[in-house]
Amino acid sequence: MSLRSKLLIGTIVVQLTVLAVLLLVAQRVIRNALEADVAGSAVLTERLLGSALAPLVVAKDFEALRESTDETVRASGLVYLQVDGPDGRGLARSGATPAREPPARSNPHAPRPASFDGVYHFGAPIQLAGQDYGRFYFGLTAAGASGERVLLLRLAVIGATGLAASLALQWLLAGVLTRRLANVARAAEQVGAGRFDIALPAVGRDEAGAIAGALRRMSAALAERLQKLQDSEQRQRSLIETMAEGMLLQDANLSVLQCNDAALRILGLERDQLEAWSATDARWHAVTRDGAPLGADHPAAVALRTGEAQRNVVIGVERRDGRRVWLSVNAEPLRRAGSDRPYATVTTFADITALIEAEDRLLRLNAELEQRVSERTADLARALELAERASRAKTEFLSRMSHDLRTPLNAILGFAQILRLGGASFGARESEQKLAHIEAAGWHLLELINDVLDLARIESGSLVVSSEAVALAPLVAECAQMLQPQADAMAVQIVDRSAVAPGLQARADRTRLKQVLTNLLSNAIKYNRRGGRVTLEARAAGADAVELSVADTGRGFTEAQQRELYQPFNRLGAEGSAVEGTGIGLVIAHRLTALMGGSLTLASEAGRGSVFTLRLPRADAPAAAACGAGSTVAEVSDGPARTVLYIEDNPSNVELLRGVLSLRPQWRMLSAGDGAAGIAAAQEHRPDLIVIDIGLPGIDGFQVCRRLRADPAFAARPIVALSANAMPADVERGRAAGFDAYLTKPLQIADFLAQADRLLAAAPRR
Repeated sequence: MSLRSKLLIGTIVVQLTVLAVLLLVAQRVIRNALEADVAGSAVLTERLLGSALAPLVVAKDFEALRESTDETVRASGLVYLQVDGPDGRGLARSGATPAREPPARSNPHAPRPASFDGVYHFGAPIQLAGQDYGRFYFGLTAAGASGERVLLLRLAVIGATGLAASLALQWLLAGVLTRRLANVARAAEQVGAGRFDIALPAVGRDEAGAIAGALRRMSAALAERLQKLQDSEQRQRSLIETMAEGMLLQDANLSVLQCNDAALRILGLERDQLEAWSATDARWHAVTRDGAPLGADHPAAVALRTGEAQRNVVIGVERRDGRRVWLSVNAEPLRRAGSDRPYATVTTFADITALIEAEDRLLRLNAELEQRVSERTADLARALELAERASRAKTEFLSRMSHDLRTPLNAILGFAQILRLGGASFGARESEQKLAHIEAAGWHLLELINDVLDLARIESGSLVVSSEAVALAPLVAECAQMLQPQADAMAVQIVDRSAVAPGLQARADRTRLKQVLTNLLSNAIKYNRRGGRVTLEARAAGADAVELSVADTGRGFTEAQQRELYQPFNRLGAEGSAVEGTGIGLVIAHRLTALMGGSLTLASEAGRGSVFTLRLPRADAPAAAACGAGSTVAEVSDGPARTVLYIEDNPSNVELLRGVLSLRPQWRMLSAGDGAAGIAAAQEHRPDLIVIDIGLPGIDGFQVCRRLRADPAFAARPIVALSANAMPADVERGRAAGFDAYLTKPLQIADFLAQADRLLAAAPRR
C-alpha cells in the first residue's frame, strides 16, 4: 500500500469519527430540548386532569368518567389516558394502549424516558381535600420528534458533502507530497542494484528534498568506496598469489571458497577440484604426525569450533598422485562485527615434507643407537640385578632367620631365666609348665634349624636322595596318624582315601617322601579353617607315574600368591597371622620332589581351598590358606600399683612375660593378641606401661605405636617394643615410630625389668 493511500485512509477515518461525534452531540441537545418542552406540558396537563377527574371519581360516576376520558384524549391529543381506583383497579381507559404499563414514580412530574414506541409516560394521584382517590396515567408524544430526525439527516448530508470535498483535496495534496518520495524510492532501488549514477534533483527545502540530497551524496560515496574496495581486493589477490605458502578461504562447512596458486601446486589439484572439496574430505586421507586419522581435528575445524587460532599444526595429506605430503598448517577464524561466532576460516600451509622425512631418518638412527645402548644397558642391568638379587637374598635370609631363630629362643631363654631367678618360689606344677614351654620352643628351633640346613644342602647340591619302592597307602596313613593331634586341635577332619589303591608304590626316598607329605599335610591343617577338612588320595597316573594329592578347605591362593609360591621365606601373607612358620617348608618340599624325579603342582582358587598334587614321577599336593588368630585381653590380677599391657600374638611369649612380671608382685598384666585389640585395651584400661610386638597380625607394632602416640592420653606414656626383628634398620624404624625402648628377643629379663622400672619412674603418674 502506497503512502498516498495510507494518508487518504487516515483522513477518512479521522473525518468519519469527527462527523459521528458531532451527530451524537446534536441529537443529545435536540432531545434534551424536546424533553424539557414535554415536561412543561405534562405539569399543566396533570393539574387540569386532576381537577377534572377528581369529582367524577369521588362521585363514582364511572360512566361520566369514561366519557370525560374519551373526550379529553380526543380534544387534547393525548396518546392515552387511564384512571385507576384506590385499589389499583382500572376505572376508565381511552387511547392507544402503551407497550408496557409504566411503574409508579417517586416524582410524578418528571417525564419518563421514551419507550420503544416514542411515547413519554406520566402518572399522578387523584386527590380531593387532601385525600387520595386513585391515580391517573397519560402519555404524550414529542411534537418535535420528526423535526429532530429531519435536522439530524440534514446534518449528516452536510458532513458527507464536507468529507467528499476534503477527500478530493487530500488526494490532490497527497499526490503532490508523495511524488518526490516515489522518485527517491526509485533512485534508492537503483543504488541497491549497484547503479550509482542516479539523476535525482533536490527540489525544495522540505524533508523530501533533504532525503533526495542525502541519497545523491550517499550514492557518490558508495561508488567511491566500491572502487577503493575493488582496488584493495585486487592488491590482496596479487599479494596472495605471490605467497609461497598455500592459502584457503573456507566457509562454516569447511568448503573451499577461494585458494591461491601455491595451494594448487602443493596439493596437486586443479582450482575447480580444490574448491569442490571440503577440508575434512575423506579423499585427503589426512593423518596426524603419529599416523592417526585426523578426522574432525583438522585445524580449520578446530578453529571454527573453538574460535581460537591454530598455529603450526603438522598434518599429512595424500595427493591425487598417491604421494604423502606433510604440511605445517595455521588456521585463523573470521568473525563478523558484533559476533563472537566464526563464520569462516583462512587457512595457510607450508610443505614441510623434506623436513619431516629428514626428522624420520634422524629418529630411525637415534632408535638404532638407543637399541644398541639399551641392549648393552640391559646386559649390565641383568648383571647388576643378579648381584643385587644375591645381596637382597642374603639380607632377607639373615633378617628372616634372625626373627625366626630369636622367637623360639626368646621362650627358651626367657623361661630358663625365670626359673633361675624365681628359685624355689615356683611350685612343681608351675615349674613343669615353664619347662614345657622351653621344650616346645626347643623342638621348634630344632625343626627350623633342620629346615634351614636342608635348604642349604639342597641349594649347594650336597643333599643325596635314595631311590626305592615306597608303598603309598601305609606311608599316607602313618603321616595322617602323626598329625592327628594337630588336626584335633584345629577341629580339622583328615579323610584318608589312599587305601582305595592298596599296593600302589612310588619310586622315591621314603624318608624324604615322608618329609614332603608331612609338610604338605601340616600346612593343610595349619592354614585350614576351623572345622574344615583335609583329604588325602593316592592314585595311578598312567603306566609310569603315581599321584598323591592333599586337598584342603582353607582360604586358597590368589593368582599373585601362586606366582610367588616357591620363594624362600615368603609366607604369602601368613606372616601377619598367628600361625607359626618360616616360609621355607614348601620350598624344601618342592625341591625334594624334583630331586626324587617328580613334580609338585598346585590347583587353587581364592576362598575355595587348594589341592597340591605330588607326582612321583607324578605327584601334586595342595596347600591351605592361613587362618587368622583372634585376639584376647586377659587380666592377671586386680588392684596392683602398676598396669602393664602386652600386645603379642604368640601365647608362649605372653606366658613368658607374665612369668617375668611375676617378679614384680605389685604389677598386673593385661594382654591382647593383635594390634586392633591392643589399641582398644589401651584406651579402655590406660596402662602405665605398654609392651608391643612388631610382627602382629592385621596392623604391625609400628602402626600401633604411631596410633597410640597420636592420642594425647598416650603422648607421654612409656611404650616399649619387644620383637625378634633385631636388624639395625628395624631398631631405627622403631625409634622413629615413637617407642621409648626397642628390646629384642630372646628377652634379657634383667635388662627388661630395669628398662621398665626406669621408664615407669620417669613417667608422670595418672
